[in-house]
Amino acid sequence: MNKLLSQRIHIAMVVLISMLTFTSCYESYPSRYDRDLTGMWELSHINGYRVYDYEVNWLDFYGDGWGMYYFQDGPHTYEMSFEYYSTYDYDNWLNIHYSDGSYAEMLYWFSYNYSELYLEWYEHGDRITYTYQYCDPYWAPSALKLPETRSDDINFGFRPGMKMPDKQ
Repeated sequence: MNKLLSQRIHIAMVVLISMLTFTSCYESYPSRYDRDLTGMWELSHINGYRVYDYEVNWLDFYGDGWGMYYFQDGPHTYEMSFEYYSTYDYDNWLNIHYSDGSYAEMLYWFSYNYSELYLEWYEHGDRITYTYQYCDPYWAPSALKLPETRSDDINFGFRPGMKMPDKQ
């Protein structure tokens, strides 16, 4: 009886150790570069209201975790590079790290035909939703940019996921 009990305890220990050994570190929120984001997107609406002039901006996702943010101020177009990745935990999350050191995290989804990209986050308890429309990939605002308009100290406007400036 002792021998049988000893064998069962030994088998149970082997099973337990093997279960612990073969358990990997499962990443519950795998990071990736969503291929559906790839391309140029133009801001068309903020919270359902059409944007005009200085509010318009563009996001260009290269598909490899890098991209460019474009912002037009009057006749000048500015650009700022960014890194991005997406995660999934029952919702799609987009994380953007802008080259100026700022960071944004937001929900994202597409229209049924993938012609619109929706970015959503909360700010001061209010839900903010940006709607971007897919642009012609052969057009880019950088073609309009003059070399002297590059700057690290300009106001890049209403970047998605960033806090809106307080009204004074």
